[in-house]
Amino acid sequence: MSNPYNNAPDSPSGQLLHELNQLAINTQEGFYAQLDREAEERERLHKKALAAAAAQHERVRESVELERQRLEAQIQAERERREAEARRELDQQRKQKAEREVEEKRRELERAQTVEAEQKKLSEIQRSEREAREARHARQEQESAEAVRKAREQQEATKKGAEQALASSKATPEAKQTRGPSPQQASLSTDVATVQPIAQPVPALSKQTAPTPEWETEHNRYLEIHRRLKAFRQFMKAQGRGNEQLRKAMGDMRREIIKCVGQLTEGKGANRQPLSAILSVLKRALAFNGPSIDVTQFIASPPSHITDTEGPALLIYLLNVFSKATLSQYIGEAGVSPRAADPVGIIASHIFAHADFKWNGVSLVDILLAKYHLVCPVLFGIYGPENTDPGKQRLGWWREDSGGPFVSQQRHYERMTGLGAGFAALSLRNYEKSKLTNPFPDFHYWQALARIANVPPTELTQTHFVVLKGMIENYESKFIGFYGGTAVAALRHVLVELPKRVSPGAASKSLAGLVDILKKDRRLSL
Repeated sequence: MSNPYNNAPDSPSGQLLHELNQLAINTQEGFYAQLDREAEERERLHKKALAAAAAQHERVRESVELERQRLEAQIQAERERREAEARRELDQQRKQKAEREVEEKRRELERAQTVEAEQKKLSEIQRSEREAREARHARQEQESAEAVRKAREQQEATKKGAEQALASSKATPEAKQTRGPSPQQASLSTDVATVQPIAQPVPALSKQTAPTPEWETEHNRYLEIHRRLKAFRQFMKAQGRGNEQLRKAMGDMRREIIKCVGQLTEGKGANRQPLSAILSVLKRALAFNGPSIDVTQFIASPPSHITDTEGPALLIYLLNVFSKATLSQYIGEAGVSPRAADPVGIIASHIFAHADFKWNGVSLVDILLAKYHLVCPVLFGIYGPENTDPGKQRLGWWREDSGGPFVSQQRHYERMTGLGAGFAALSLRNYEKSKLTNPFPDFHYWQALARIANVPPTELTQTHFVVLKGMIENYESKFIGFYGGTAVAALRHVLVELPKRVSPGAASKSLAGLVDILKKDRRLSL
């Protein structure tokens, strides 16, 4: 570029113009130089900001990457922990399963050993019972043969005496006419004159000084049946532990029977549905493919001619449940309201009379009677002092718990009232119009009444009078319907004469009070 001073005019104005031009040029160059510097500075700052942003971005990226790695490590650790925990749980489950299998095998072995022991025990009991029965039958046959021999000897002696008397009468006919009838003839005529046609043999309501051994033997025989039933219940539980189908059937059927017995109530046709349900359950038990048992051990006097002693164990088990529920209903309901015993007695009598639930034609009512002998022994001629624990035990006082205190007197009297009413409801049933055979005929009612009446006066307790009132109240009409005038005489004896033999007590006074009730409500004067 050429120097401007070379072409500058020499005039001042030219010089000024030249300087102005030069100034403008310098100013423009400085301006552009300033712009360039500012641009460079902005570029530098921009690049610096970009670098800082890139660095920040890198730091953020690195931080995020580190967080990602940390989270992945945490997730991986959690996954590994869960896998380890799952493995430990699986190992624990396998170990527990193995332990359960071992325990189940051990229990199965124990159950098998228990069942085997129970079967062995039952077999031993059955064997001993069979031997005892055989011995008893042999003794009875021997006694029968002895009785037949004595009867024949007596018959021969009587025949010989009659022949001698006939020969004597032929020799002295006049003496016969003047002497009148012989003592033997008078006795025979008197017997004929006093005999009355009664359907059943009637035990005498007379004084007695001691219990007969037969009563105690019979009572102990039924108590032994009750003990066998308890052992049998344990046997069935052991069978159920090894047979799930049997265990479930036992539980369902037991609950159904207890429920239906609890629903029994007064009223015509009111018990049709519960009875139908009970019959259905027992028939299902007959059809159930379960274990069998020697039924003769639950019968007081099994027939000797029957060789097949086995019967369905489930049916025996359910009849035992039914019997227990029946007595519970007597105690719980009839103890407070004696009339409640009648529908229960009707159903119980029908069940034990039903042909399908008999064993070789023999009713299994002895299962129910065994429980009766346990809870109400006074019905069968048993007595004892009421002021001692053994005496209370013999009279049927119940304990709150096994080995615990006896129930209160009020509760005891309620129990005895219900059981007495239940006994009457069971035994005073009329089967004349039924095709079934009465499993517990009215003779047992008379026998129980006679045995209580024959207790020595010094041994009579208030328990006896409570049971008598339960037996008689609401059932005197049925009793008279069976025995007529003989029943009236028996009622007079137990309601009028018997309470006079003891010191006055609440129960004996209450029993004697029935005389006025019968006179007022039944128009029966004793």
